[in-house]
Amino acid sequence: MKRERHIGRVLLALAVACSVGLYVGHSLGETVKAQEDAQVHIVDQGETLWEIARPIADKRGMDIREVIYELSVNNDINSTDDIRPGQRLVINF
Repeated sequence: MKRERHIGRVLLALAVACSVGLYVGHSLGETVKAQEDAQVHIVDQGETLWEIARPIADKRGMDIREVIYELSVNNDINSTDDIRPGQRLVINF
C-alpha cells in the first residue's frame, strides 16, 4: 500500500510537471509571435506621443486615448513627457 501511494504521487507530480511545461511553452510561443508582429517607432525631435498615436489610431479604428495607453504600458512610459528623441517605442497591439 505504501508503494502504491508513492507511485500515485510520482504520477501526479509528472502530470503537474507536464501541464506546467505545456502552459509555459504555449505562453512563450505567443510572446515570440507577438514580438514578430511588433513595429518599432523611433521618436523624432519635438514629436509627441499624441502625434505618434494618431496614425495608429486612425489605421486601426481605435480611440487615440486607447493607443496612448497601450504605448505607455508597453514602453513603460509614465507620462506623455517621458519620451525623448531617438527613443525606440515598441508598437505591439
